[in-house]
Amino acid sequence: MSTISSDTKFLGNGKWVNQDTGEMIEVNEVVKRVPRSGFEITYLTYFMDLFDKLGGQKYQVFKYIIENRSRDNNTLVTTNKELSRLTKTSTKTVQDTINLLKEAGLIERRMGAIMLNPKLVHRGSNQKEKYLLQRFEAFDQADSTEK
Repeated sequence: MSTISSDTKFLGNGKWVNQDTGEMIEVNEVVKRVPRSGFEITYLTYFMDLFDKLGGQKYQVFKYIIENRSRDNNTLVTTNKELSRLTKTSTKTVQDTINLLKEAGLIERRMGAIMLNPKLVHRGSNQKEKYLLQRFEAFDQADSTEK
């Protein structure tokens, strides 16, 4: 693998023309690094498709949380009863799923809201990820200070 600039890598065989210099480079694939600003980072996208095919009620709850969270702050405002109704699962399944996700560090929970770990999924820049990580770490504590 050879690197022409810090943001472009060239791999394998094929043809690519550098638009700035007119130089032709033989490659299989051109990979460019781009800033994440405005992109949604989803590390488990491929796994989610697999889990969807496998089925499972707990997965339906997890999928609903990811798909319906607020894109601004990575949270879903809902109750277990409402989540049960929306996912057509039992409240026990919802509670078990929430407990598993919390134990795995994928979510934080407070009364009436769930926040997804921004390392799992978020939309925005590196700065927004840092901001969301700070909010995630304090998310469940906010409930006890608001009472």
